[in-house]
Amino acid sequence: MGGQDGYSRDLLKYNETSNSILGGVKIRPGDHWDLGLNVTYTASEGGLDPFDLPADDYVAITPPMSYDFSKSHTYSNIDVDRLNFDAMLKYKINEDLWLRLWYQLADFDDKDPYLYDTTGMVQWATVTAGWSF
Repeated sequence: MGGQDGYSRDLLKYNETSNSILGGVKIRPGDHWDLGLNVTYTASEGGLDPFDLPADDYVAITPPMSYDFSKSHTYSNIDVDRLNFDAMLKYKINEDLWLRLWYQLADFDDKDPYLYDTTGMVQWATVTAGWSF
């Protein structure tokens, strides 16, 4: 399709894929104990089709541009993996009082950084006490 300057357009597609797998289990090994484990893994990829600027008539009458568009489509690329893990241990002292230890880990891998690399890992633990009255 041409326009008044002889340009043509190229409809671009953004191709993306994201897959996740997750699992968890909660068991009660004794009357006073609860144990829970959860794992989630996600892998995502995405990218824009390369630009095709076929404007022969326009290029013939217009000087070349100083900006190179040949890598522009890569600026929106995504290629990441993420692993989440958490574990919970709960102890009931009696019917009204309990203690819980909770551990979480998140590991993120940015395999195609553009402006900056967002790869990193964070982990934390929480101890709580509860009382029902």
